[in-house]
Amino acid sequence: MMKRSAALAVALCLTLSMLTATASAASCFPQYTGSSGSITVALDALGADSSYSNRVKIAAANGIGSYRGTAAQNTRMLDLLKKGVLIDPSAPGSSVSSFFPAYTGTSSSIAAALDSLGAGSSFQYRTQIAAANGIAAYSGTAAQNTSLLGLLKQGRLVKPGSSASPAPAPAPAPSGGLIAANLGRVSFIRQDKNTCKATAAAMAVNVILGRDRYSTADMIYSGVLCRNLDGELYIGSDRNTYRTTYKTDSYVGSLRELKAAVDAALDKGLPIVATVNSTVSRHHWVVVVGRDSQGGYLIVDPARNGSGAMSSQVKSMASMGYSFGLADYAQPHYGYISFQVNAPA
Repeated sequence: MMKRSAALAVALCLTLSMLTATASAASCFPQYTGSSGSITVALDALGADSSYSNRVKIAAANGIGSYRGTAAQNTRMLDLLKKGVLIDPSAPGSSVSSFFPAYTGTSSSIAAALDSLGAGSSFQYRTQIAAANGIAAYSGTAAQNTSLLGLLKQGRLVKPGSSASPAPAPAPAPSGGLIAANLGRVSFIRQDKNTCKATAAAMAVNVILGRDRYSTADMIYSGVLCRNLDGELYIGSDRNTYRTTYKTDSYVGSLRELKAAVDAALDKGLPIVATVNSTVSRHHWVVVVGRDSQGGYLIVDPARNGSGAMSSQVKSMASMGYSFGLADYAQPHYGYISFQVNAPA
């Protein structure tokens, strides 16, 4: 009977390792077959360290974040131990997963999904999870939580403090046009203080041209102010001439107008510079360059630390915590800089 129980524990552990891509080399504790309802008693019975500090490590290795020794957390660990699938982070050769287990439930709530996995779901912990997965300025918006839940369902949600890299941002949808042709050929430009619009404009024009022609300084009128680009003409890499429409900071406009301009640009494969805001910055400009598989917007943010081609800096607008419009006015302002093929006179 003992041999059969041990064999079953090994089988269960190996099964978990095969089914969970994020714990490919994990080692499990032996299966606990006793009747105690205490995780410490169960660990002691197996000759394992049941100290609080070690339970914190065990909890983290099994996707249970912010371990505080609560009844729910201890019950979750005990359930795994009774099934023979509790990962032992101290086992020789153990490779602890850097990802949360894949969520297979039906809830649309990231908090409920994390709770079902025995992981912490507090706002503070979700902020840490968001940062570990490349979602900046987390404020608990629906878009941010949907992004987290999507990664969790795929088994690709990175645990805070792990060495895993965040899931890569989706590439721009292959819509053709100058975005597809030139985004990988044009360099990302990091803005200086308060030059977000000028820097974003320089990158957008460079995408039109297909080469690194303009810098932030080239787009400055005075100090940090972007020069008036309205009506300026640029010859694109496709040999079409593009006329610039410039709706500056003081332009009120509307969210409907801005989104229509963004959609029109992307449908033609053209970049557009748009106003955005977040909990971190109420006044900011970014380059919108595509849509993700859910129809969300993809952007290149000049405020990010980065280098290389613009294509390497593409991020989901939702994951960055941005919404359209400038929020530092009495009412939002919805400015933008767009490009249209110039009609012959």
